[in-house]
Amino acid sequence: MSIVKMKRLRVIGLEEERDALLQQLLHVGCVEVTEPSDKLADPEWTALLRRESSVLSDVKSRSNAVSAALEALRKYAPAKGGLFILRHDMREKDFMDDRKLEASLECAEEINRRTQRIAQLTSQENRLNTQRVALLPWKSLDLPLDTRSTQHVKITLGACPAAVTLSELTGELSGIAPNSELMEVGSDKELRYLLFCCHKTESEAAAEVLKRYGFSAANFKEFTGTAAENIDRIDAELRQSAADKERLAAEIAAFAPRRQELQVCTDRLEQELCKAEAREKLLTNGTVIFLEGWVAEPGLSAVEKALEAFACAWETAEPQEDEEPPVLLKNPKFMEPINMVTEMYSMPAYRGIDPNPLIFGFFLFFFGFMFADVAYGIIIWAVSFAIWKKYHPKGTMGYMFRLGQYMGISTFICGIFTGGFFGDLVPKFAEQMLGIPLEGLPVWVQKFSNGLIVNPIEDPMTTLVLAIVIGVVQLVFGQCIHIYMGFRDGKPLDGLLDVVPWWLFFGSIGLVAAGQPGWWIGVGCLLLIATQGHTKRGFFGKLLGGVASLYDVTSWLSDVLSYSRLMALMLATSVIASVMNTLGTLGGLTAGGMILFILVFIIGHVFNVGVNIIGTYVHAARLQYLEFFGKFYEEGGQAFQPLTYNTKYVDIIEEE
Repeated sequence: MSIVKMKRLRVIGLEEERDALLQQLLHVGCVEVTEPSDKLADPEWTALLRRESSVLSDVKSRSNAVSAALEALRKYAPAKGGLFILRHDMREKDFMDDRKLEASLECAEEINRRTQRIAQLTSQENRLNTQRVALLPWKSLDLPLDTRSTQHVKITLGACPAAVTLSELTGELSGIAPNSELMEVGSDKELRYLLFCCHKTESEAAAEVLKRYGFSAANFKEFTGTAAENIDRIDAELRQSAADKERLAAEIAAFAPRRQELQVCTDRLEQELCKAEAREKLLTNGTVIFLEGWVAEPGLSAVEKALEAFACAWETAEPQEDEEPPVLLKNPKFMEPINMVTEMYSMPAYRGIDPNPLIFGFFLFFFGFMFADVAYGIIIWAVSFAIWKKYHPKGTMGYMFRLGQYMGISTFICGIFTGGFFGDLVPKFAEQMLGIPLEGLPVWVQKFSNGLIVNPIEDPMTTLVLAIVIGVVQLVFGQCIHIYMGFRDGKPLDGLLDVVPWWLFFGSIGLVAAGQPGWWIGVGCLLLIATQGHTKRGFFGKLLGGVASLYDVTSWLSDVLSYSRLMALMLATSVIASVMNTLGTLGGLTAGGMILFILVFIIGHVFNVGVNIIGTYVHAARLQYLEFFGKFYEEGGQAFQPLTYNTKYVDIIEEE
């Protein structure tokens, strides 16, 4: 239960064995390849070695192609699925089979070729539809659109705003260009579509008149024949395009049986991306390569065994004082899910302390304390267990549903002691629906409903006191950890002086509260002034540091009062449940009343669980982050990111 020790790893090998070496490190899964930044800044190194050329862009391109093919299958051959991906096991040898990879890439290429053709047809349809819309107003015109002006007559097709009075425009034209003719071909809400013919000697004068009326010429250079003929041609092309798209969509759907193969290919290319990114961090001169990274100490023997198969030299070394190795948390398997709580805040510093074993019990208890309902606990556990069992989610998602099982159990246990079963469903249903008061129920039901320890609705003050006491216990525990860290780091006096005087100070307050003279508080204050500036330099620095520490009393008070949220969330969950039960039982034991009860029961309690599970999780985590961690936690570590299998669709069965 600690932060895993890291070793610095340096390897010099042959360029020709580079890919095989990276593959073996991927198989071992406990080496993080890092950027040799210090070497790149050293002229002696850069004179001998250069950064490894990368195939990263090529791998990304292939990965994007497979993802696009899968997206096309989701569109044209949708498969039944849910929120979670159902993984399947696959042997490492089959997963890394290059022939299967190439076959999958060819399949993706075939799908993408058809997808691209569909995109081209769609673009063509958009262009044709635009042309069709432009031609529709001219459909009644039997004059070919490519008709040109004659030697003496100028022919113009165009449009003017619909608000223009055509008789007024025609009248003005007749006075300026008597040898002209203006005909309306069609109109819509915005424009009038016109055919204008005039003698060329009158065209300039006529153009000035038309311009004043907002007339603009239409351009149909790309068309031959009448508008109706072009519309018929476009309609035929659109029908053919639709048929082609339907055929292509059916061809894409025919690849649906190969969906799983493409999913495996996606996972495989993800591993190739990891290797390509690692390859970018290597140095080479074309003959040899230099690799630098971190290896987790428990995997050191496996790495050394793997390297023995290559013509390479390697060394491992302890981290230097100025180095910050990556952080890997190692805890018993049952405790691993709590990692997600810590990682949402910040990884601990490499030379800090692993908080997971310390917050595991507190977090689960706080969650259960705030939810505190037997039925809700069963629901949370059952849903989490079912999803975890069926889908085997990995990473943070896997942690979430494993942690959910623990949270359900904690909620169930705390519910036993607070008498919660869908809130106060049992006494409410018995009294409102059956007419049986609580006193008429079996004794054990009465004791359960009243709360074996506390009933938050009936006795909120006792609940508040319990919450505060629990908070004080956690804060004192956090201080004890601080003392331990002082002894661990060879500074036992600092650890003791940071904590023990505060205990004495609060003890002095307790003495006064018990009836002792008030000067005991003064003694406690003097202890803080004398000790809390011990890390400062000089007499006055230590004195000012001690005086300033008196202000921290308000911080302590704030920390303690923060635990009142345990009572507030417990009360909120219980009250909402009680309100829903009251509303549900208003109809009594009738047909309509039972329908009302069932509807309100389902909707109300689903709402209560859904809303409060988020708030309860957040506040349980917040108490760890702000109150508990503040007493000992050293944050700022970077998570260990080894070159290892990271898959979405399959679980790799690794082989020797």
